[in-house]
Amino acid sequence: MMYNRTSATLMLQTIMLLMKKQNSTDVTNFPAGFSDDMELERCYDIYGCFSKAYPWTEHRPDNYFPASVESMAIRYPTFTRRNRKIPVLLHADNTDRIQNANLDANGPFYFISHGFLEGGHKKWIENLANALLDIDGNESATVIIVDWRGGSQPPYGQAVANIRLVGVMTAHLIHNIYEVLQLPHIDNFHFIGHSLGAHLGGYCGHELQKKFNLKLGRITGLDPAAPYFSRTVTLVRLDRSDAKYVDIIHSNAMPLYFSGFGISEPIGHVDFYPNGGSTQPGCKQSDSPNQSASYQQVVKYVGCNHERSHEYFTESIAPTCPFMAIQCESHEAFLAGNCTNCDNKHFCIPMGYHSYDLYKHLQIGGLVDTNTNIALYSLTGNAKPYCKVHYKVVLKVANSTESKNHGPESGKVTITLVDRNNNKTDRRSLNPEQKYYKPGEIETKMLAFQDAGNPPLYVIVEWKYEASLFNPMTWRLIKSPSIFIEYIKLSSIEYNTEITVCPKMKKPVVNNLPTVMKTKYCKF
Repeated sequence: MMYNRTSATLMLQTIMLLMKKQNSTDVTNFPAGFSDDMELERCYDIYGCFSKAYPWTEHRPDNYFPASVESMAIRYPTFTRRNRKIPVLLHADNTDRIQNANLDANGPFYFISHGFLEGGHKKWIENLANALLDIDGNESATVIIVDWRGGSQPPYGQAVANIRLVGVMTAHLIHNIYEVLQLPHIDNFHFIGHSLGAHLGGYCGHELQKKFNLKLGRITGLDPAAPYFSRTVTLVRLDRSDAKYVDIIHSNAMPLYFSGFGISEPIGHVDFYPNGGSTQPGCKQSDSPNQSASYQQVVKYVGCNHERSHEYFTESIAPTCPFMAIQCESHEAFLAGNCTNCDNKHFCIPMGYHSYDLYKHLQIGGLVDTNTNIALYSLTGNAKPYCKVHYKVVLKVANSTESKNHGPESGKVTITLVDRNNNKTDRRSLNPEQKYYKPGEIETKMLAFQDAGNPPLYVIVEWKYEASLFNPMTWRLIKSPSIFIEYIKLSSIEYNTEITVCPKMKKPVVNNLPTVMKTKYCKF
């Protein structure tokens, strides 16, 4: 669906307004004439009363009550394998509809919530719902969409307030399903929320515990929104206490004035930071959309990184490879190759849907404390399929007489991995730009490759040299562009293997001439 010029402009203006507010004071802006008897609490029938006092004022430039239930027109389209196209529409407190919906008590039950400016009709939600229903053994699964599009529109502060009420309403719906189906618990209820929808899931989980003494089995936060939620107390945002297991995928964790929407703090039992968690490969900065831009063009400009979180999660349900992430001190330490062995100091957990299985295994073994956080890092591709396998690559430039006589070289080293069935990975460069290599130098990088199906048996190495008029280090008047590589060592996270390969007879890698390097060529 294409939106008109006004819609696109409105969205951009809203974002610009948020950017302005993020740079302003954190003090709540009350209207002129504010007095102590101003309304600070408002009640919404069976859903209870909502306060505008602390902590709901913290780090928020404005403050609203939730809109009325009627104005938001909350809907809960419900899908199973029997009805993928035409959903059953549930309401939070209509038990007759639940009774007549023919839901399978065996579950599992999935709830999916969109974020700001979106609705339950979005294509990514349809893709995610179908992927969940397609899981082997999920014949009895139910997917319920939390469609609060009537409350997700600007101003942003109003949408932030609205999710408090929608979260409570969703808790009522879950409790009613629990009662009607006479369930023993809600361990197999899984709430999946993107952006504001992630915090909505947190409110839902909190209300279930406070009012109904029930605890959600799992909440997945897909790049939970940062504005109005960063640096707040746990009551205000999604937190690991809101479910038995809370996992987070950060994909746009950076300040709003850099087009960042996602929260950076680790707030779950497990927090995944793919590609560092702030910007994602394939999401390039481009010129700002013009006044005639469509809604989709504006979203692409401001939201590619933010939306990548739900693309990762959807792919993780039936991935092409393990989608593994590893615990590390920081993204920089991960890229430096400091965390490559899966052990009790560096847990390896697959990002996304299957993370809970491994976390439960660690929990049963007494290896994790559910009151603490595990931060994990990984690399992905820039397009689907995003899943890659990781290798720590250590390259040593030969310090031989020949290498010293040849001297330093400036260029790019590109490698391709080949397995025992001659399946090749994609080609990867150790550096995006040309690098100056000196004899005896050792370079270490963490690289991600398409999975060839087996660990590598040998490596194809290429040397790319480009002369630059403005860089004397690239000038070659007599010597041929080449590099003497002593060895390349590859350590795999996924396969837990390590191999070292060398060039045949210590020959150099010549510009634009692929060179095969094998273990049997190493003479040390």
